[in-house]
Amino acid sequence: MGIFSKTNKQPKLQTGTTVINSGTTLKGMIDTKGSIFIDGRFEGIIVATQDVTIGKNGEVLGEIRSKVLTVNGMIDGLFDVDQVNILGSGKVIGKMQYDELIIEHNGIFEGEGKKKNSTLSSKYNKLEINQEYLISEVSE
Repeated sequence: MGIFSKTNKQPKLQTGTTVINSGTTLKGMIDTKGSIFIDGRFEGIIVATQDVTIGKNGEVLGEIRSKVLTVNGMIDGLFDVDQVNILGSGKVIGKMQYDELIIEHNGIFEGEGKKKNSTLSSKYNKLEINQEYLISEVSE
């Protein structure tokens, strides 16, 4: 294609995968039209139109908004995703909003989760229960 070409083609937007390798620490914000793979450490905000994958050595402290979030490492923060996959060695701590949640055997989720557009609500707080039988704290 020459400079004075009659065609008005726009260059295609490249939407590859951003990689943060093991041994790398990054702080800040990532906003991408592609996917992200983290096997290092990231602190901050991630906005991805595609997938975010946290590798076995990966650790994220912050916020994630993406289409699919797959966790094989550890994340701590706030998450707004369409699908969450917590793999066998994955650990998720914090609050998340999702359309679909999948937790494999030995995967860990500690926090608060809410399915997007859910109409379910707990009626537990409206129960009248004898106070001596209440579980006030879950033992570790």
